[in-house]
Amino acid sequence: MNAKRHSIFFLSSWYPNRTNPTDGNFNEKYAEAAALYNDVAAIHVVADKDARAPLETDFYTRAGVKTYIWYFRKSSSGSLLSKMINGFKYLKYYLEAYRLARKECGKPQLLHLNVLFPAGVIALIFRYLFAIPYVISEHWTGYLPANQVKQPATVRWISRMIAKKAGTIMPVTHNLKEAMILNEFHNRYEVVPNVVDVKYFYPEQNAEKNGKKTILHVSHLADKHKNVSGILRVIKKLSEKRNDFELKIVGDGDLKPHISYSKKLNLNRDTVSFHGTMSTQEIAETMRHSDLFVLFSNYENLPCVIIEAFAAGLPVISTDVGGIREHLTPDKGKLIAARDEQALLDAIDTMLDNLTSFHKEALHKYASENFSYERIGERFTEIYTSVINKKRIV
Repeated sequence: MNAKRHSIFFLSSWYPNRTNPTDGNFNEKYAEAAALYNDVAAIHVVADKDARAPLETDFYTRAGVKTYIWYFRKSSSGSLLSKMINGFKYLKYYLEAYRLARKECGKPQLLHLNVLFPAGVIALIFRYLFAIPYVISEHWTGYLPANQVKQPATVRWISRMIAKKAGTIMPVTHNLKEAMILNEFHNRYEVVPNVVDVKYFYPEQNAEKNGKKTILHVSHLADKHKNVSGILRVIKKLSEKRNDFELKIVGDGDLKPHISYSKKLNLNRDTVSFHGTMSTQEIAETMRHSDLFVLFSNYENLPCVIIEAFAAGLPVISTDVGGIREHLTPDKGKLIAARDEQALLDAIDTMLDNLTSFHKEALHKYASENFSYERIGERFTEIYTSVINKKRIV
């Protein structure tokens, strides 16, 4: 590995932490990809109502990323004064975390902000306090027409200011880029997709299966977003036509309502099984031993699970929402309309009989060439270099 190119500090609105171990795990993966070619530190501040002390800290290095997480005890009152105090603490502890990271790692050349609000407020302040430019990676579905989230006018104004002052905005899809432009986020854009660790996600070599074909769904399980109940209704109808398959549902959300609904539909355990939170390695292994990946979301950008499925050699059935169609072409699976349960039923039924028409190694190659840590790390480094070379704080 060549010498590291730049010193980068990651700031993230969402980042894995003890209160939510999977929160923004794609941002952590971005940091790890960037760390292949750059010196990377990640700082994150979390309000934790269960903190034993007013302030608790956690430091660790993983995959080349030096991580500094501050946990502060959040006021439980919903008053305006309480919100202002919490906001002051948020800034205060970000400053403390930054100063420690700078002492140990040196002054960063660039800040990499993940998810524009609220951490973008910190990036904007740091830009002026310390004369450090920043770039933005964006994943939030709240800008999409299918999931438009109405924000207070002050938040919209501040968000547009944060976007305007960034060196570059890096949405995960062209679809999200267009949605952000419609929301009046004006700047230079560079689309950079999500990342997958291909050393974990790869096809099973010479896999032989004598049992049922395995359909896999992995998500956070929120039904309004992922429409897991729709998948279960379709699987019930499919089970009345054939019995040569099983569905595995894996998620870090609440499984109980889906287990209850599965029982209501009289789906037995041989047809549907439920699994809680899995590590990255466990998800990769589960994918290697599956045959087909299904996502029936009402809205998305570019879910990590789809590109992980590609890397594991799995064809994918997904709704045609967000930027998924930018990568899910007929040689990799099938797109269907959101909420169209008959289309999902037909797609699963057809693909179960035609799995051999999808080439595992070709799927893995596409993922490696477009989403690997190496590829995304290179893209980030190119953008970092461009912004740093044009650095001008005004």
